[in-house]
Amino acid sequence: MTGQEQGTNWSERAGSVAFERRPFIGDGFRVPRSRRSFRTENPATERPLASIADCNGDDVDDAVAAARRAFTGGWRAMDPERRQRHLLALADAVSLDRDTLALLDCLEMGMPISEALAAVDETAQFLRFYAACIDQPRGAVLTADERHVLAMNWYEPRGVIGIIAPWNYPLLVAASAIAPALAAGNTVVVKPSEVTPSSVLRLAVIAVSRGIPPGVINVVPGRGGTGAALARHGDVDQIQFTGSSATARRIMVHAGESNGKPVLLEGGGKSPQIIFADALGLDGLGASIVASAFANSGQICVARTRLLVERGIVEDVVRLVAAYTKRLFTMGSPLDEAVNFGPLASRAQRSRVQAFLDAGALEQAGFMPLGTGGTQPETGYFMQPGLFGHASAEMRVAREEIFGPLLALIPFDTEEEALRLANDGAYGLAATAWTSDLGRARRLMRDLDAGRVEIRSGNAPGAPLTHLAAEPFRGSGHGVLGGIEGMRAYQRLKAAQIITG
Repeated sequence: MTGQEQGTNWSERAGSVAFERRPFIGDGFRVPRSRRSFRTENPATERPLASIADCNGDDVDDAVAAARRAFTGGWRAMDPERRQRHLLALADAVSLDRDTLALLDCLEMGMPISEALAAVDETAQFLRFYAACIDQPRGAVLTADERHVLAMNWYEPRGVIGIIAPWNYPLLVAASAIAPALAAGNTVVVKPSEVTPSSVLRLAVIAVSRGIPPGVINVVPGRGGTGAALARHGDVDQIQFTGSSATARRIMVHAGESNGKPVLLEGGGKSPQIIFADALGLDGLGASIVASAFANSGQICVARTRLLVERGIVEDVVRLVAAYTKRLFTMGSPLDEAVNFGPLASRAQRSRVQAFLDAGALEQAGFMPLGTGGTQPETGYFMQPGLFGHASAEMRVAREEIFGPLLALIPFDTEEEALRLANDGAYGLAATAWTSDLGRARRLMRDLDAGRVEIRSGNAPGAPLTHLAAEPFRGSGHGVLGGIEGMRAYQRLKAAQIITG
């Protein structure tokens, strides 16, 4: 039974949460080689939480060596059914530890507890989905001279995967890489964000406690130098990174300068949501606009923060945004189950978002504050959502990723102009359009430059992202996330022949 079903007092539970400061290498926590540390902080209270090891290159060396031993020592050659059982057991254990994992993300990142619980559930779903992918067909027998030649393709694991995870969905995004990497037969070394290391450290503990062999999952907390050491490491076979596009480019340089390892990158986004006049009045329109922009306080890679609106309905859409923001979101303590709008994740992130507010004022972007339900606490890095109602495509607030609860509205007159505005930018993670015109829907599905495209005329839920593979466009990165193709991204394709006679 979960904490919510029991009516848990989350504030009381938060007081008993233990934070581990050491790296997890092999079968347990290790005394760090590094003598440096950093402090984590609760963004809702601005109070320190724990002092965590800032791992150095020696710690990374130890973690990579443990991962290599686990890879060559049995994980890569383990029969698929056994590896599948391991991942399913880990998924079950994650579900059983749901409350504690959610609390760790809630306390370190400020994610409302209800949202953090949902993220743990999705983490378990990722593990179960990729467990099911393990025994899928893995290659092909090619047509050849059947008397003398047996020619085949098959997929093999790459080896040791370095995963550099972000802070906005600490456990979930890390697991979205860990699950397919392990299912593909690799072992992993994870560098979680220094803002939110604890849920990923706990996941490693859970994995070993449920029988996953030591060294299959290793976690080295640290700041930027730790991630750079992992990306540069000569015995790491592949890097997966989620974060800003600027850091993604540095990761590519580090990987190239070491052993030329391949990289899977999900960088930044500035995703459009296009509202055509024929969508006005469609069920779910207002809720979709604000939820896709402001969920997790706007701290989502695929947040649809460019609102492209057909000129004749701009005022109607502004009214919808204002009404639904207040209706859907309640601000307050993240430990309150009724709250779904928490603080920004850190002082630095609030300062960054404030800088965009200042830039919008200079650009005369027409800032309009949007209220939420609830009451803004007196302490913490809280920020009310807002709308730049007179933005243009050239403005900074309409072009750069903000990663906060700010939405830029840009009017358009024709479908061609809407498509040009949507595709005019450095990013290409996601895009949404609202229309009831089926022909237009087919054109936009083809012509929008984004890895994930939704064309909506109602509020029905879409397919789970776990099941649907996609690859970003332009500066948003490269490499597949989701679906069985997302597991293949952690494998290499080998061609082999046996020739006789």
